[in-house]
Amino acid sequence: MIQSEENFIEKAFEALIKRGVARPSMLLPSTVTDRDINAFERQFGVRLPQLFRTYLRAYCYDFSVICAPMPLDDLAHDEPASEKGLCWIELVSLPVEEPLKNLYALMESFRRISTDRELVNMRLNSVQNFVPIGECDGPLCLDLTQENVQADQRGTWQICRFDETVFDWKGAGYIDRSGVVTGEKRFPDFKTLLEIYFYGKYDKAYEQQLRAYGEELPDYSYYIQRR
Repeated sequence: MIQSEENFIEKAFEALIKRGVARPSMLLPSTVTDRDINAFERQFGVRLPQLFRTYLRAYCYDFSVICAPMPLDDLAHDEPASEKGLCWIELVSLPVEEPLKNLYALMESFRRISTDRELVNMRLNSVQNFVPIGECDGPLCLDLTQENVQADQRGTWQICRFDETVFDWKGAGYIDRSGVVTGEKRFPDFKTLLEIYFYGKYDKAYEQQLRAYGEELPDYSYYIQRR
């Protein structure tokens, strides 16, 4: 399983280069160690998914903003005829020096805001299993309570977001009827996110759509931006 995950991550970065999104010079061998990840987990009382751990140990990079085409209506409806559009997200950047510093900062910020009595006012135990891995107009998080992910059942999806301008989580639908924090479900899991943003799952469908509309094909080199 570990070897398979390492292969999937390696090919994800290779695909990013082959698509023309990234250049080889943007990637450096990761300086993240298992000890570093274990220290992060101990500090925050979490256990990261193995695939994300493997991702952290693959490469360091200083870009963070990345886009890719995906279904505009809903990710659950990705039929060939569904309209595709470019969707931007911001992934945590991993600099060579102190590579996990941004992950620490995201985690600390998310917990500070979500437990602030003047803002979201949640108890720590209700949000402690959320790990921000980037932003999408607000924290984009791994929900570590979701271990049995099923792509056709949105309630089991592992990656969710919280709008940065919304502090009434109940009113926004970020809390279910049982009082459990769920956020807004965005992707089934981290593997799906990489399939879309690194492997370019919907590239061909998007190009076909552009041709049908008589529009220019995308310049993939603009799909990544440095902060």
